[in-house]
Amino acid sequence: MTETNEENYVSVGLDVGSQNARIFISQKSSAIPSIVPNEIGQRYTLALSTPEPEIEADPMNDQYWDNNQKKKDAKVKKEVHYLYGDAARKSLQREKKSLAQHTILNMVEMEPSEDDVFDHKEACASFFQHLTSLTTNASHTKAQTLRYVLSIPPSQGDELASHTNLSEVIQRGLLKSIDLEGGYKKSDKKRIHSEKRIVSVLTHPIAIAHAHKLFQDSSKSQNVLIVDWGAASLSMSHVKIVSGIAQIQEHVVESSLSGKNIVSLLVKHIAELFERKNRGIPPGEVLYNKKAKAKLEVAAEDALRTFGYSPKVTITIDGLFEGMDCHVDVMLARFEMLLGNILRSAEGKLNVFQGGVDKFDTVIGAGNIMRMKCVEKMMDRIFPKDKVSRGESINVVPPEEAAAMGCAMYGSEFLSSNYHIGAEEEEEKILDHGLVEEEVSLSPLSIGLSLVEGDPAAVIMVEQGAPLPALVTKMVDVSGCSGDSLDIVQIIDDEKPVGKIEGIQDQKEIEITMELTVTGNLNVAVNGGPMSTI
Repeated sequence: MTETNEENYVSVGLDVGSQNARIFISQKSSAIPSIVPNEIGQRYTLALSTPEPEIEADPMNDQYWDNNQKKKDAKVKKEVHYLYGDAARKSLQREKKSLAQHTILNMVEMEPSEDDVFDHKEACASFFQHLTSLTTNASHTKAQTLRYVLSIPPSQGDELASHTNLSEVIQRGLLKSIDLEGGYKKSDKKRIHSEKRIVSVLTHPIAIAHAHKLFQDSSKSQNVLIVDWGAASLSMSHVKIVSGIAQIQEHVVESSLSGKNIVSLLVKHIAELFERKNRGIPPGEVLYNKKAKAKLEVAAEDALRTFGYSPKVTITIDGLFEGMDCHVDVMLARFEMLLGNILRSAEGKLNVFQGGVDKFDTVIGAGNIMRMKCVEKMMDRIFPKDKVSRGESINVVPPEEAAAMGCAMYGSEFLSSNYHIGAEEEEEKILDHGLVEEEVSLSPLSIGLSLVEGDPAAVIMVEQGAPLPALVTKMVDVSGCSGDSLDIVQIIDDEKPVGKIEGIQDQKEIEITMELTVTGNLNVAVNGGPMSTI
């Protein structure tokens, strides 16, 4: 078998969101990355995976356990098959099971319990094996040629472990696909399994910046605001780009303004329209029906996508409630009125975060909620296009696909300049750095405050994995302090005192500002006073 040439490698950008996964591929034949649709042609794949349900009446479908054994402990495990995306959602709806427990990101973080009849990480690996099959079909290549760049949220605290687990299950899924191809010698197979399929990991803001080509002019210094409004949250990131190197200066997440909450609001609105049209139904009765609510959620998700280019959406659902069909029109103007509180809150958060009109050179919107006309108008009002650059147009870089597209673009450049399979030494060098947080410095430890000497830290100021430089201000209750000083401790495997904050006697609460720089310097200020280096 001939060794694969570097020119044949395919860069794959992968964004696994809280609800949908999106894939872009970048090949030498095309300068622009292309989307990989799912099996029914949609530009996204629902990030759901679940075991195919067992049908007890059909012994051929008894796929999980041999229940003919009399003793529970003597059960024999059989092969498990999985469903993905829309098929997984329909199966979970029929079984009246929660979708949240079967989303990929949740399963990656979940520790399997003794009651589980399937392995969560195996379910995730099967999902990524499915994505690999879609990608190889779209790129007309083999799984061995795929090199992935993964997009993740900026790391905060124990999210680092989740990101590591995510990379592991993706790697496992890719290797499953390669094993299914067959035709490899034993020596080739060993080499292939030793390679890293994920050559780089980018945070969402950095990937989005790559999609908008903000790194092309390395001579220009830029302050960029990335507003990412998706299913999980509204996040705002201040990215500073100097000489082609990017660092996240500040990152704020507002989970209360999530896209899921907007979907829930739209579900309630559609249900009210349906009940109003069918006056025999008591108010609120439809949402008590789990099956009807699940159907409404699917319709609401589709409606939100449609609102990106249409002022009206017609919702049609067969047999929504007690045999009655749903056929109602949802007007965008009316729904925007219902969104009033959310929009006002989001606008307030953005105004506070920007801090000043001239703070940012470029403002970029990303995430599926950015498609909505009312959100576009809000962004234009806060950040006028004649005063601040707004990146590529929505048609060039779709906001909901920006992270995956940016990963593919970065991966293409990375592979062409750094990744040489023919040179063994350089291959080992690159593979040793396979799972990295590209262009973002992270805190290697946590820093906290101990109120009682010798006791564990009671207040965490800087969390492990926080983007650097980190600047944190907190009001700290010192009424329970045993002395007239606070210990500043660094936390890795154990806690080590690194300094003290003196003169806290007779005070109940003090304001502490702590800054950890990229170079590792720790600066502390008390009650708005000057910074001092610890």
